Amino acid sequence: MKSVAACFERENACYVTIEATKVDGFWPIHGYRIVTLEGTAFFPRDLTEIPSQTGLNWHREAFASVDIVTPPYYMIGLLSFHASSINSANGQLGKFECGDRMLREIYTPQAIAELIEGVWSKRTAFKPYYDQLVESSKAYCLGLYNVAIVGILPCIEGIVRRLGLASGIRVDSEVSINNLVKVFRRLQQKEVDSMMDGFDWFPASEINISLLNRFHERVQIFEGISNYLKMKLYLYTKNAPEHLTLNRHGISHGFFQGYATEANYLRLFNLLSALSFADIMVEGQGSLMPPGSSPESELLRARLSLCVAMSVAI
Repeated sequence: MKSVAACFERENACYVTIEATKVDGFWPIHGYRIVTLEGTAFFPRDLTEIPSQTGLNWHREAFASVDIVTPPYYMIGLLSFHASSINSANGQLGKFECGDRMLREIYTPQAIAELIEGVWSKRTAFKPYYDQLVESSKAYCLGLYNVAIVGILPCIEGIVRRLGLASGIRVDSEVSINNLVKVFRRLQQKEVDSMMDGFDWFPASEINISLLNRFHERVQIFEGISNYLKMKLYLYTKNAPEHLTLNRHGISHGFFQGYATEANYLRLFNLLSALSFADIMVEGQGSLMPPGSSPESELLRARLSLCVAMSVAI
């Protein structure tokens, strides 16, 4: 701290106080609070001491390898178990089998009902699509995966656009991946601003989204959603890898076959779950804990279970 003060004195810069401090957002950034007559500034001590891979990065990369966004609302221990299983599996097919198994295990009819009634029904961006989301979940439980997937895709686009409007972003009616990902960039920047609240100045070229993406879990989740939309769901069809069947353009224009699977529906359901997490951040209220059972969710669970039973006869 003495060397910092000496630098200011050599430059004949006026300051009132200099003190060691830190800002904290899943990982502490140590530095100095410098109060001048013009305001308060933060100077980081050494950004190289911040790990390059922590938080949810390892999990995010494992899930991304099987086209899955990091599931929110679940304990880190459960996520670590499944991420490790994916990484340890032999070959691409083995990894996808592990990812598919995880989705089936965490999104049972009861879990689906609890998320729809306990989280999604309470989120502003989701409310206009509530009926369609319930219908698609019933189609899924009936084994009508084609109908379920085609029914849920418009909900995803509409919800992302509504998140953009709520974030103050002009999102045009034309579906554009560049417009959609702006929503998550805005949410990431909001996390940077929140962490640096109380300082009038800080080196924004160094303390930025890229830095927080190394350790900040919410920034990492938003990055994962953005990457999935860009590199998977809205990827230009001609650039799609051979294994990718869950692609909005390929499905809507009839280019892709083989997308109507149980696991692919759950991939989209999981994406919606991540979007509900983003909605909580946009609205600034809501629980980040797993939803519990309620009379509404029990009623929907019973109906979904009936659909599962009926699927045998279809």
